Amino acid sequence: MVATLLYVQSSALTVAFLLYLAYVVVGPGSKADASCSWKPTFRKWRIWKVMVAYFPGARLVKTADLDPTGRYLFVSHPHGIIAISNWLAFGTDALGFSKLFPGLDLRCSTLTSNFWMPGVREYILAHGMCGVGRDTLKSILSSKPGRSVMLVVGGASEALLAAEGTYDLVLRNRKGFARLALQTGASLVPVINYGETDTFHTYIPPPSSRAAAIMKVLKQVFGFSTPLCWGTGLFGGWGMIALQVPLTVVVGAPIKVDKVAGASEAQVAALHKTYTEALLKLWADTSDKYGKGVKRPLTIVQ
Repeated sequence: MVATLLYVQSSALTVAFLLYLAYVVVGPGSKADASCSWKPTFRKWRIWKVMVAYFPGARLVKTADLDPTGRYLFVSHPHGIIAISNWLAFGTDALGFSKLFPGLDLRCSTLTSNFWMPGVREYILAHGMCGVGRDTLKSILSSKPGRSVMLVVGGASEALLAAEGTYDLVLRNRKGFARLALQTGASLVPVINYGETDTFHTYIPPPSSRAAAIMKVLKQVFGFSTPLCWGTGLFGGWGMIALQVPLTVVVGAPIKVDKVAGASEAQVAALHKTYTEALLKLWADTSDKYGKGVKRPLTIVQ
């Protein structure tokens, strides 16, 4: 009797999960992030202020005003291990994004697969997050004035390069964001996260080692990286809590982009070059002031 009840319950849970998965992957629920139908009510939770207080002097720095009627694609570097700076600055309002850039409806992008997990999907939607798929980003940036997206173009590959005091970027062949900007007419905004790569100690295995090969395979299979890292423990020692380091997120001036239907490869490459130059200039202008503990300058390694 007990075995029968357990079987029925497990079967019912399996069916419910499959129905949920169908709803969020191919059903109406798959469009929730692109339509921005969820209000980002969790962005202003007080707990995020507590998280900010953990990192001494954490701040969001504006270098130029942004027109609230414009559409913007914030391109953030570097990713770091778990992108803490991006979460505090863009995934929540803990660093005062809404006050610095009033009128903008910002959506912080993440892996599309995160929207397939019960509970996680609803949690990140309540923070105003969206999937990183091209169609989703295009839909948001083509909608009403003020709609904007934050994108970490280096992604999982860049996370594997994270090391204290370094700013090694994966950008050279990441041109999809430039194409997206041309398709939608969204202005590009460079962002540098000072201190992000200092939040964890890391070990980067030699490129030819077995460990490096395994990490590469895991990234290709699952879409996310598994850096070898460690922070501090709850009561000291080592553990997986981030280190208490200063974090400064610097938002650069916008690069105006004219909408181009069917942009050519040459146009995409030209905009990518313009963006790269603007990013390097932002580093040159701000690294002396905000780049504490920098071991080597920002470098585009891939």
